[in-house]
Amino acid sequence: MRIAFCPPELGEFQRATAGAPTNATYLIQALVASRLRERGHALTFIAPRALGEEVCTSDPRVETPAPRSWSARPWFRTLAGGAWRVQRALGVPYLNVFSNLSLYDACLHCLPGHDVVYQRSALYRDGIARASVQLGVPHVLFVEADEILEHDLMGTPITGLLRWRAGRMFRHNLEAADRVICVSEPLKAHLVSRWGVRPEAVVVMPNGVDAKTFRPDADARHRVRAALGIAEGAPVVLFVGNFYEWHDVETVLNAMAPLAQANRAVRLVLVGDGATRAAMEQRAQALGLGAVAHFTGLVAHAEVPQYMAAADIAVVPYPRLPQEVWLSPLKLFEYMASGVAIVASAAGQVSDVLQDGVNALLVPPGDAQATSAAFGRLIDDGPLRAALGTRARADAVERHSWDQYIRRLESVMEDARDSRAPATRGSRAGGAGATPRPT
Repeated sequence: MRIAFCPPELGEFQRATAGAPTNATYLIQALVASRLRERGHALTFIAPRALGEEVCTSDPRVETPAPRSWSARPWFRTLAGGAWRVQRALGVPYLNVFSNLSLYDACLHCLPGHDVVYQRSALYRDGIARASVQLGVPHVLFVEADEILEHDLMGTPITGLLRWRAGRMFRHNLEAADRVICVSEPLKAHLVSRWGVRPEAVVVMPNGVDAKTFRPDADARHRVRAALGIAEGAPVVLFVGNFYEWHDVETVLNAMAPLAQANRAVRLVLVGDGATRAAMEQRAQALGLGAVAHFTGLVAHAEVPQYMAAADIAVVPYPRLPQEVWLSPLKLFEYMASGVAIVASAAGQVSDVLQDGVNALLVPPGDAQATSAAFGRLIDDGPLRAALGTRARADAVERHSWDQYIRRLESVMEDARDSRAPATRGSRAGGAGATPRPT
C-alpha cells in the first residue's frame, strides 16, 4: 500500500527514527513506520516542522517542504500574522486556525495517490482529516489518549476557547476517520461514551514488543550492574517510563523505604525523565533512599533492554485516578519480553494482560504497603521470580509481538481502504463517528 504517515511533529519523530532519547509517543510511531516499510509498504511522511511549515517526504531525515498553493501566498501570511496580533492584543490564545489551513493546503497536494492516511491524533490539529475528507482518501486515526482529559490529570487543564477548540478538532477527527485505532478497551469505552464514536469503527490494539531485542541477557545484566556499582547478588527493582502524574513513582519510593531499611543491598533504578522527576528525587532523599535509588535520566530506547536485563523486579505503578486508566504502557510488554518478574497496579489494560500469580503480581493502585509486600515476596522467593518472568516472556512472544501488531494494522488499513468503494469516496458514508453527544 501507499501510506501517508502523519506523526504529530517532525522534530521528535526524527529523533525517534535516529535512535535518540524521546518519549514513547514518537518511539511507537517510529517503530510502526519502520516495520511497515520492512513489509514493503511505501510511506510518505507528512508532518509540521514549524508553525505554518510542513514537510512531505519519503525519508523523514530529508525535510522536503510540502507543496502548497494559496497558503503560501503573501496575503495568507499577512492575514495570519495580523490575526495573531489582534488575538494577542485582545488576550485571545493562539487557536491554530491558520496553521491548520496551511496543513490542509499541504495535504491537498500530498495525499492524492495514497491508499490510506495513517494519523496519530494530536491536539489542535484537524487539517489532515479535513483534506482526507475532501479528497476521499481513507483515513485511519491512532488515538493513545483523550489528551484534553490528560491535561486535566497533569494539573495543566486546557480552558476557555482553547478547550472548545481542542474538543471540536478531536471530535472532527474522530468523525472523519474510517477506522479509529485505540490502545485499550477502557479507551474504546471512553471514545464511545464520551465522544459518540460507533463501537464497530474502533479497533483495540495494545502496544507491542520486539522480543528479539528485549530478552534475558546475562552479559548485559553483569555489565549494567557493574556500571551502576550494584553487587551481583543485590536485588534490583526497576522503573522505566516518563515521570508523569499517572506514573506513580512516589508509591514505588514509599514501598522501597521499609525494604531498604531491612535489606541494605536492595537497589531501585529509575530510567526516564519528565515533569515530576525533580520532586521524586527530593522524595527519595527525604525517605533516606539517597544511596538506594539511582535516577538515570532519559536514555535512548536502544539502551533500555540492558537495564531490564539487569533487574530482578520491574514495576508498572499507577495511582488511584478519577477515571479508569486507558493507556497501553510500552514498558509493560518490554518487561514481559525481558523475562523479569513484574509488580503492577491492577488498573485498566494492565489487568487484561497480566494475571496475578501467573505472569505477575498485581497490587491495588496507589497502595504502597501492598507494593512493598509484593517486592519483598519476590526478593525472598527466587523460584517465584523465575516462574513469573518465564511465563511473562512466553506470553509476550506469543501474543504481543510487533510483527503481530503490524499484521493487524495492515488488516485495519486494508479494511478502511476496501470499505469505501470508489463511487463513495469523497463522502463520509461509513465513517467512524456518529453525531457525538453534547458535552
